Amino acid sequence: MNNSLQKNNQNEHLDQNARMTIQQAEFFSGPLPPPEILKRFNDIVPGSAERIIKMAEAQFEHRTDLEKKVINSDISRSKWGQILGFIIAIAGLIVAALISIYGSQLAGGIIGVGTLASLVGVFMYGSKTRVKEREEKSQKNLK
Repeated sequence: MNNSLQKNNQNEHLDQNARMTIQQAEFFSGPLPPPEILKRFNDIVPGSAERIIKMAEAQFEHRTDLEKKVINSDISRSKWGQILGFIIAIAGLIVAALISIYGSQLAGGIIGVGTLASLVGVFMYGSKTRVKEREEKSQKNLK
């Protein structure tokens, strides 16, 4: 009898210490929740699923519009940079030629070489920056 009491006490002790926890989590990413969650929203507040979808569509249109504006602005800035760079280069080379003809050939040569070197440097810097930006974007897309 003593043995059966010990077993009962051990079983009760195990029952008291044994606990099981179940945890469930749902995650989603993107502008819209999954259909099941939209349905639950709609069950609580009728019409809310449609409002959520309209809100996501409006956000998409807004973001697309902003991206178009940024792209157009970048294109415009790039064109103006090229135009102004060309004007500065021509002006620098004309000044270098005039100084070489009417003044010192050494000073004209220095101004001409400096103008061309600065243009090459600007283009090299721009190319290097674009390559670096593309690499960073491709690394972000891989993650």
